[in-house]
Amino acid sequence: MIYRFAIAIHVFSAVIWVGGVLFIGMIAVPAAKKLDDELRRKLLDDLGRRFRTVGWTALGLLITTGIYLMWNWGATWSSVFDLSFFEHAHTRLLGYKLLLVIPMLVISALHDFWLGPRATKEGRSDQEIAQDRKLAAWMGRATGSLVVFIILLAVFVARPWA
Repeated sequence: MIYRFAIAIHVFSAVIWVGGVLFIGMIAVPAAKKLDDELRRKLLDDLGRRFRTVGWTALGLLITTGIYLMWNWGATWSSVFDLSFFEHAHTRLLGYKLLLVIPMLVISALHDFWLGPRATKEGRSDQEIAQDRKLAAWMGRATGSLVVFIILLAVFVARPWA
């Protein structure tokens, strides 16, 4: 029963994270481009702050439930760190997924806690803001791309016979 609950929380958290990342990147940011600079700055700042709380909570739940699910499959700290847990085809896919999760977390943290707030901060030159927005856009695209590949690998981990 706990295993099924962990899967449900894991999937629900993934839906929140992936849905939020794709919504912001594919809908909110393009729609905000049509607004005047000050309104766009305020909107994206507010969206970013609100999603940061929800999104990082979802990521925390994903990490926690993911560790539990791996443990339930027989992973131990030593078998993960010596990579023996990833010797089988099924768990190897999980290893590839985790290799994509790491840069996604790093890029997301840099975007959410450093660049995003900096790009919407008042009192900076237009050139600085434009540079930050451009870098933030590339980071968002990288996160979105990684998310898509992570989801694809997650499907094959969950359904290895598919």
